[in-house]
Amino acid sequence: MKKILGILSAIGYLLCTYLFVSLFAAVFCFAGDAFETFKNSDKMLITPENVEIAGNEHLSREDILFVAGLDKKISFFDADSKKMTLNLSTCGWVKKAFVEKFFPNSVKIHIEEFKPAMVVTSRKKSFDSDKDSFMPWFSDADGILFKKALSREIPKDMPAFYLKYSTPEEEKKRAEKIKNAIFIAEKWKDTDSLCQLKSISYEFLAGYSISCALEKKRLEAVIHLKEDASGDEWVKMIRKTSGTIGELLAKSQWVREYDFDKVKNSFGETEFEIIFGKLVSIRKEDKDG
Repeated sequence: MKKILGILSAIGYLLCTYLFVSLFAAVFCFAGDAFETFKNSDKMLITPENVEIAGNEHLSREDILFVAGLDKKISFFDADSKKMTLNLSTCGWVKKAFVEKFFPNSVKIHIEEFKPAMVVTSRKKSFDSDKDSFMPWFSDADGILFKKALSREIPKDMPAFYLKYSTPEEEKKRAEKIKNAIFIAEKWKDTDSLCQLKSISYEFLAGYSISCALEKKRLEAVIHLKEDASGDEWVKMIRKTSGTIGELLAKSQWVREYDFDKVKNSFGETEFEIIFGKLVSIRKEDKDG
């Protein structure tokens, strides 16, 4: 009798377990279907209209939505803010990105873009051919190259900096060279020179050179600056060149190239004397042009 009761007890236990498991599975499936329905309901769907974007200037709203994956409807529960932030950070213009989700169906995207200060064209030796490779990039004020510069994106008044590397050691100083070029460009503009700045170049032996032009007269000039000079000394050279250009124009003369040499004034202080190239008549220059 005890044996029979034991068997019946075991069968009852198994039956109860089966019923409990079946009930749990049914409830779980029902809950899963209910959650899936809830997750994809209109109230829980993030639409492009419910996305707020702040801080973008160069990137369009459409581009940001596409990169973040928010250009179409997506459930609040499927939107991964960390993944969206990472995707946005890969965009060239984006310096920092942060994505916030707000229950039940909205998103705010915070964008901090790089601010271009100069177009930098680096010349490097190509390993695949005998020709050098050139590539223009936008640089910010800290000398960070952040995006390839397309011609349609470059402001007309933004100067170009041509940086020619000679050794790997020189390439490591790229940020420093770019910041110096930005400084020189700003100081040249501050002088309100008659000769409009077009570009700045740097070579290991020659240092920095400014290229400027008077387009209406088809005149160009190159000003070589001493690399071992300080910022204040560069400013003195720039001002002296600008003043000399004005004096020469008043005399209908022009100098194609300006160079400097250090001299001592009567007080024993170091100054820079302009070494002129060949003076030419503006009328003759126009005729030759």
